[in-house]
Amino acid sequence: MSLPDTIAPLELATSPDTAQAYGELTFDFNPIHVDPEFAAQSIFGQCISHGTMALNLAIEACERTFGADVDLASLKIRFSRPMPVGQTLTAGGQLTDPETGTYDIWVTLPDGTRTLEGTITAASA
Repeated sequence: MSLPDTIAPLELATSPDTAQAYGELTFDFNPIHVDPEFAAQSIFGQCISHGTMALNLAIEACERTFGADVDLASLKIRFSRPMPVGQTLTAGGQLTDPETGTYDIWVTLPDGTRTLEGTITAASA
């Protein structure tokens, strides 16, 4: 199986409406994501996007890159920084071990700060 060197970047512009819609989809209405007054009093000082939103963006970028011929066999991630609502998130990745199909994956803010980091392993379907 020949794997691409990179996972094609995929962007998502976040907004209060996006946070609300994602909260409805996941039943996660933690006020840190959807209540500006509450979030202003938090350590973040503002609303932050759901971490699983970034995770889903990274998985979607992988699935669009690999198509139906590849399964995502293993995933290890960590949330490394908060993602302020209103920022554009970009998911991507780089092949690090062609023999095992392992990629470093990430989600970044516009300034390049990584908010999610990890590895994913692709295997033939």
